[in-house]
Amino acid sequence: MSFFVVLVNYEIFIKMYKNQNQKEKGMQRIPIDQMKPGMITARPVIGSEGKTLLAPNSEMTDSYISRLARLGVGSIYIKDGLDDIEILDVVEDDVKAAVTANLQKTLKNFSTNQSLDIAAFKKGVEMLLESILRNRNHLLQLEEIHVFSDFILNHSINVAVYAMITGISLGYTEAKLADLGLGALLHDIGMVVIDPKIINSTEALTELERKQITLHPKVGFNILHNQNHVSSLIAHVAFQHHERIDGSGYPRQLTGEQMLDYARIVAVVDTFDAMVSDRPYRPGCTTTDALAEIKSLSGKHFDHEIVEAFSSNIASYPIGSLLSLNTGHIAMVRSVTKFNKDRPVITVIADETGAFIKPKYEIDLNRSSEVGIVRRINNEETEAIKNRMRIENQKAHTG
Repeated sequence: MSFFVVLVNYEIFIKMYKNQNQKEKGMQRIPIDQMKPGMITARPVIGSEGKTLLAPNSEMTDSYISRLARLGVGSIYIKDGLDDIEILDVVEDDVKAAVTANLQKTLKNFSTNQSLDIAAFKKGVEMLLESILRNRNHLLQLEEIHVFSDFILNHSINVAVYAMITGISLGYTEAKLADLGLGALLHDIGMVVIDPKIINSTEALTELERKQITLHPKVGFNILHNQNHVSSLIAHVAFQHHERIDGSGYPRQLTGEQMLDYARIVAVVDTFDAMVSDRPYRPGCTTTDALAEIKSLSGKHFDHEIVEAFSSNIASYPIGSLLSLNTGHIAMVRSVTKFNKDRPVITVIADETGAFIKPKYEIDLNRSSEVGIVRRINNEETEAIKNRMRIENQKAHTG
């Protein structure tokens, strides 16, 4: 299989994926520096212009791992081969790739003529919203994987998706959702004029570099304010998305009542996506840890109602993640929905001594008052446990 799948345009990508469900079987996200030859990719890595850098079901080699590292890919979803699970995403890969391809061209044009094709951004919002509404009962549980150099665009698309999902939970009409989505998609437009070396720096920023970063909300507002067909409301989302309801944000130290509802939503989801995304200077954290941090800031930095609306769409314990139980056992999340997001269906895989259980058995935590979750097991522990399971499975099959 070719390492780079070159797509002439995004219509071809859509045709390739048409009518396919987003189903993943037995996978985990691991850092690129922990990748080993022979691992099989579970999800595509999408680069700039919507191109697939690495397709699903590719077998990793030393060469592939090195090239991904050079391209700035921080982590990969691989198949662990341990259990058959299904993860249904909120936005299909084909839709996200199409939007990415279209907007990448628009941003390139902006760098030369300083004029944004707002119609292209509105079309992107329309495509994302249609996908969200089709999959509105699905939980968000996949941490996004993308190339560092494409962070601004991919981050903006993620923020638009998260914002519109939150808007649905707040009872917004489709017209308001589209407006919110456009503001979210354009919230970081001020970052496009900042030197990419600053954005992707692995070193501590100088005072001057930090000042340039903190200017991007005002720069974004000025860019949008000078565009045709962009309302003042949308421009102010860019201006206000780093404000905090307690007045501790920037650039104007606004408080909750002074902030637009749209900006308060984007403030929450922008922070969440930044936390779960890999950056050159640190790996992304899990959705579980990011959500806990967001909730700890509810009522302080973030609007409580918005945090509750957003968190209702996030899987606290995503499918495939490992949990430590109050019984001392280790379990894998088997199934989770909006109705059991904090107490999912689990498969118990190891006892309190760490020995793997045969046969494994399921527990619906919603129907068990005695069994509870202590914590989600971190990435390093998860990899060690799943590696032991793989070795045992191989021995069983060869023995």
